Amino acid sequence: MEGKITLRRATVADARFIAENVLRALHIDEADDSHIEHLAGISRRDDTLYSWRNSTIALYDGVPAGLMVAYDGARYRRMRDITFPMIRIYVGDDYESKDDETCAGEFYLDSLSVLPEFQRRGIASALIQEMFRLRDEAGIPLATILVDPENETAYNLYTKNGFRKNGQVTVFNTTYDRLER
Repeated sequence: MEGKITLRRATVADARFIAENVLRALHIDEADDSHIEHLAGISRRDDTLYSWRNSTIALYDGVPAGLMVAYDGARYRRMRDITFPMIRIYVGDDYESKDDETCAGEFYLDSLSVLPEFQRRGIASALIQEMFRLRDEAGIPLATILVDPENETAYNLYTKNGFRKNGQVTVFNTTYDRLER
């Protein structure tokens, strides 16, 4: 029997869940509790990339099962300049010289994660559809995401949801395909 997927905007109380899932989305599996708590502190703020204000929680039968962090690209640079100095352990000090991940005129899907035990149940697609709804609500014409071209599972998920490749962006010495819809 299929479970019920519901979505809700995150609250400050979700900061630890946000932190854990942002790390999961970034494939950082070795984070200790102090790193998770540090990122949770960043998630409790209003002005960071990984803020609770930019986050949507997916529930599966009432249980937190996934996370999406998405926002107006016009706010990216300001939030990046606040966030990256706080997470130097992951991004280093040369973040100002890297390509921007997004810009004005784009609604950017920064992070998407579904807990392993809830994968392949439609949760990621539900979060992506919510991102399109938020984009439309904000009156922004374009949705974008960066995807590792070697991550076939993610690539298939995004193209199945209507994203198409439009260029590449190099971030932290890794080249990603830029997908848009």
